[in-house]
Amino acid sequence: MEQAVERVFTKEILKNAASQFGITVEEKPVGEFENYLFKGQLADGTDRILRLTHSSHRSKEEIEAELKFLKYARENGANAAGSLTSLNGNLVEVQNASDGTSFYASMFEWADGQLVDRTNPTVWNDDLMYTWGKTIGKLHALTVNYPVTNREHWDEEAYLNEMVADEELGIYTKELIEEIQSYERKKDSYGLIHSDLHFHNFFVNDKGEITTFDFDDLQYNYFISDIAIVLYYTAWGSKASFEEKSNFAKRQLEIFRKGYETEYVLDEVWYSRIPSFLKCRDITLYHVLNMKYDEKTPRVIELCEELKDRIVNRKTIVEI
Repeated sequence: MEQAVERVFTKEILKNAASQFGITVEEKPVGEFENYLFKGQLADGTDRILRLTHSSHRSKEEIEAELKFLKYARENGANAAGSLTSLNGNLVEVQNASDGTSFYASMFEWADGQLVDRTNPTVWNDDLMYTWGKTIGKLHALTVNYPVTNREHWDEEAYLNEMVADEELGIYTKELIEEIQSYERKKDSYGLIHSDLHFHNFFVNDKGEITTFDFDDLQYNYFISDIAIVLYYTAWGSKASFEEKSNFAKRQLEIFRKGYETEYVLDEVWYSRIPSFLKCRDITLYHVLNMKYDEKTPRVIELCEELKDRIVNRKTIVEI
């Protein structure tokens, strides 16, 4: 979390937000990268997630659009932790900070299961890849006819556009944006997508069922970007060789598609465009890491150097 946001977030803001949603919360957040996330309970012990989003990150209207889409998806069969209303019947409640900015509070169902353990072959296997694909395919099928709403398009994203002005990497960013902008925007391949459904944004239960969450990055983008993100973050941070990661990605995509295509089918041409979206994530992630960390650890420095090297050499994290 940015220091400016940390300075104005208080226990009183948290307490007031929890009260508006009728829950008690643990004071230690379970997440605090772009939003503050707190585990809470209703009076009957039912678990919930309370999220507080600073106004510098999202507007109230953007958050409401996210939560309405999530509610729609949940009601139409998507495996997602649904959005819930406050005691006043609102999806979003506003908490004012001391500097005139705001925190927007929202509440979600607690997802069933736990995070995926990549070292456990009884979980990290072909069945998971198939279910992961089916889950994203269902979301894409649901978004095709969803009404236009107040969420940004991928090329309006601040992280990406700020990189255009970067002294060293701006030229590569502009080149890639123009390439992706040349792809046709049709409702069967472009629409409102999760855009960040990697393996830390869903839980898996003992039956192998997935429940997705964290729709904060919901945006208008090409459907194939969601698939590229799956491959990207599976390889991200891995110490395996490039060849090993690439071989795994090819196998992962093969099984993922089998699940995906039980719910939705993309034209084959989109799969040939995956490299462009892998490169795009390199650029946005490079910016995020440089923006979020005032004092970088040796590991963050190493990751930034890897990202920069791929960007300037027009390489991808894996070869598909």
